[in-house]
Parts: sequence; structure tokens; C-alpha cells
Amino acid sequence: MTETLKADAAPEPAPPGAAEIGSRMLRYLPLITIAHFLIGLPALIASLALAWFAFVQADATQKMQTGGVMPFVTFGTSNGDKEGNQDIALTLTNNGVGPAILGPIEIRYEGKPMTTPIELLRACCTGSDARALRFSTSPSTGIAARPGETIEFVSFPRTPASEKVWQAFNKERWKLKVRACYCSIFNDCWVTEGMQGLPKPVNKCPADWSLYREDAGNRIAGIEAE
Repeated sequence: MTETLKADAAPEPAPPGAAEIGSRMLRYLPLITIAHFLIGLPALIASLALAWFAFVQADATQKMQTGGVMPFVTFGTSNGDKEGNQDIALTLTNNGVGPAILGPIEIRYEGKPMTTPIELLRACCTGSDARALRFSTSPSTGIAARPGETIEFVSFPRTPASEKVWQAFNKERWKLKVRACYCSIFNDCWVTEGMQGLPKPVNKCPADWSLYREDAGNRIAGIEAE
């Protein structure tokens, strides 16, 4: 009986070890990372776009709320009213769409601060005349001005007794430098200066002004020049 010798079978390859698997993973790791990034990129873009839209919408809403109640106060002066009375008036008018909380006001004449209406009329107009003058004042600080409302904080009527001083004040009132601060109900504040300039936004009303005050004790009173 003849035996047929079989050739030795080829050895089966050994399974890859952990080190080799790790090496292969490291080679493909950048590609895997890029693939994950590309898959998640649309979701990231959508999330960023949604966040930006929400921010823009909130900002627009806040601006609409602020603009819907924004006051706009301006200083003015005149020498006659609608009834034809010849009164020299110094006024603050709210031309905005929301109430204005009037803050401090400063009046300067020839560079010097005027703290009361009496001091103002003495400095500009009475000179050495010893005559009684009658005028009216109204509060100009710490009050609310409605939209369209005018606060006449100094009113000096023309009378035979005040003719000389009235004429002087009518001329000198254009030399007054007036600035005022006011705020909205949302506590946004502005400073207005003169009759032409646009109000400038400020964080809060200044505390270093030489304040003008009404001097309520002399709202309707006589002034005797010294």
C-alpha cells in the first residue's frame, strides 16, 4: 500500500494585535474627526444662526420699546405768546413721544452760572436801577413733561414799569447758554444744549453743574437791584 505524503499546509496568519489595531485607528483618526465635524457642521451653523436671530430680535424689540417712549427736550425762548401778550419766556419743550423726567438745568450768562431768576435778571438787565420787577417762574427740575408739553420756567411780562429792563432782557436772552438733562421712563438720559444741538445720550445726569433753581420763594416777587 502506497502512502501519499501531503505537503505541509501554509500557517494561518496571526490575528492583529492591539498595537496594530491602535496604529490603524490613529491613521484614520483625522478622517474620522473630519467626518464627524462635517456631519455636525449644519447643526452648528443652524444653532449659531438661531442664536444670532434671537439676539437681533431682542435688540430690535428693546430699541422699539425705547423709541416708543423716547422724549426729546429742547430749550427755547420767545417774547410773545399765542394770546398776544408780550412776555419774554424761557422754556423747555418735550417734542418726543414719551414723557421726559426733567433733571438738572444750568444757565450761564457771559460765562457765569446763574443760580436763580433774580440773579439772572440782576446780572443781565437791572444794572443800578432800583425798581421792583414782577415775573413768574415754574419748576424746571424733578418734574415730568408730557409729550408736546412746554415748561415755561421763566416768564417776564412787558409793562410800563418794566419797559427798560424788558428791552434789555429781550436783547440779552440770546446770550444765555442753557443746558438741561432729562431721562425717559426707562432711565435712558440725554443732555440738550442750546436751541439747535441734538440731545446727547449720557449714562446719567451730570452732578457737577452749577444748578439753576426756581427760587420758589420769589416766584412772584419784587426784585430790587442793589
